[in-house]
Amino acid sequence: MRKNIAFFALCVYASVFAVLNASELKSDEYVMFIPNIAYDLDDKTIAVQMEAYVYEKERRLGFTSALASMLDIDIEKLNDADKKRLYERTALFRIDYEGDKEFSIEFEDGSVYEAPTTDDGKSVATFEIKKPAKKYINFEVHNPQHKSNESKGFALYAKNSGVSAVFDIDDTIKDSNVLDKKALLVNTFLREYKTVKGIEKVFEHTRNLRADAYHYVSASPAQLYPTLSDFFERSGIPKGTFHLREATDLSDFLADKETTINHKKDNIEKLFKAYPKRKFILVGDSGENDPEIYANLQRKYPDKVLLIIIRDLDKSGGSSARLKKSFEGVNKNKLMFF
Repeated sequence: MRKNIAFFALCVYASVFAVLNASELKSDEYVMFIPNIAYDLDDKTIAVQMEAYVYEKERRLGFTSALASMLDIDIEKLNDADKKRLYERTALFRIDYEGDKEFSIEFEDGSVYEAPTTDDGKSVATFEIKKPAKKYINFEVHNPQHKSNESKGFALYAKNSGVSAVFDIDDTIKDSNVLDKKALLVNTFLREYKTVKGIEKVFEHTRNLRADAYHYVSASPAQLYPTLSDFFERSGIPKGTFHLREATDLSDFLADKETTINHKKDNIEKLFKAYPKRKFILVGDSGENDPEIYANLQRKYPDKVLLIIIRDLDKSGGSSARLKKSFEGVNKNKLMFF
């Protein structure tokens, strides 16, 4: 009993110590917000979820060189465009994430909320605010001392009723070649991003089904968010929330099967829970585990999943033995392949 009390006291002391030793943002420290969701709590109040990373642009050496070595690339022989892409896309893998940092965010109405102290550079919070009249809720770091690092972010507010579309990214929206790990890394860090053939019609179909909120759930690392966001904007991909995976270095850049499945399943179920009356369209590809993940979700939540759309890389139209097995028992009217 005494040991339990002592352990509890130690945990409390550690938490208080961390808070007391937290420091404010410095002029050379920045915040990256990952777009998240906002949803109804009652008739007048909504919850706004925030995910942020605090970092310093003091580069950790070695990531880009290690990546180039893995891919048998001589950086000095790259043309200027490829070299620029390589360094831009590895930028957030080469910086230092700042723990024990405190900062506040300011909404458009002038209200200011304190964010939780960062844990290894990450801060996650849910704020309760008055229900807005707009879909995108903008906010920024409230930092009167250092105007240069007032990073901006947003949350997507979707009403409880309606249709949401959940999209995988690699080989569903972006042509990545996930099954070839070396090709995936080359396409991710070196090549110009390209959209998958036919994805425009898929987005059009979701709009015809009255989807009014888009969520991008992927096992891609969160450090790629700026690159992916820019690509989406240039390609006319609908603005939406991103639910990416934490990956601190090259060793865990590529997620294993179990990690990918759990990440996608958990994040989609969080969306289901946040919007209990919404219907969902799930869009993915047959390259890895999307068919099995989506089919299991449809069986578990038959009233939530309006439609499953799969990019069939084998071009079987869903008739391959694997896809037949994956969607066994799933209503064919809730399936579509492209």
